[in-house]
Amino acid sequence: MIHRLKRDSVIYAMSNENNPALFINPGDKIIVETEDCFGHKITREEQRLDDEFDFSKVNPATGPIYVQGAQPGDTLAVKIMRIELDFQGVVELCPEFGVLGDVVTECKTKIVKLENNKAIFGALSVDVMPMVGVIGVAPAGVPVPCGIPGKHGGNLDTLEITEGSIIRLPVFVEGGLLALGDVHALMGQGEVCGTGVETRALVVIIVELEKDNELKEPVVETDKAIYFLSSDKLLENAVKKATEYAVDHIAQRRKLSFEEAYMLASIACDLQISQVVNPLKTVKVKVPKTIL
Repeated sequence: MIHRLKRDSVIYAMSNENNPALFINPGDKIIVETEDCFGHKITREEQRLDDEFDFSKVNPATGPIYVQGAQPGDTLAVKIMRIELDFQGVVELCPEFGVLGDVVTECKTKIVKLENNKAIFGALSVDVMPMVGVIGVAPAGVPVPCGIPGKHGGNLDTLEITEGSIIRLPVFVEGGLLALGDVHALMGQGEVCGTGVETRALVVIIVELEKDNELKEPVVETDKAIYFLSSDKLLENAVKKATEYAVDHIAQRRKLSFEEAYMLASIACDLQISQVVNPLKTVKVKVPKTIL
């Protein structure tokens, strides 16, 4: 079955108290209209983020989607079938945003036209690389704002969450309560200034339910690799957890000892940074399928 979920059904925190906007069965296809991270409040370069902007409403996520049969301990496997971008996006720079935010003195807005699969940044024309910045489920405990990543997913800002990939999310509450948004037309690894090319989009997904695949944190699968993600306040903690997940997976798949799997990870896997600008930092370990 095919459903359509409009962008007027948004949440600002992943929570088990959110009322479902849509009920689906595993295997259903959903066309999701997503809002940009600023709620479409900045559409011209003369507009800036200011003291009146409500940061409790950043990164609205469309949903939540209740998946019939999903129970705590299960996994949602969400395949990103297609991402259709709006005609423009916005890049925003502000004091305290990003890695060098301490040297930024005032907010600045850059409107980036999106046409013919290109992002027009001033005189530069760059190929777009659409990806979903926020995708997650409801945590079992206190609500988590959509601007924060974690074990539930959320604001992962991971480039590999794109067309053709599958993101697997652990289920913590009945129905999962899946939501997504914060699409970027283009974003560099790390998202160092705090924003990518933020844009509205239409995202087509298929949601499957896996009963025998309990996860600790999100995992992204592409045609060539599996990425084990972890988010933490301290980058080194996220690095350690993501590496543990990757080594454990290699050991299980290849029937290797911990020591052999650890060595194989060191010579064949890549430790990468998804983002360092959110309240929790997100890293990933890329495990090539060729070694599995």
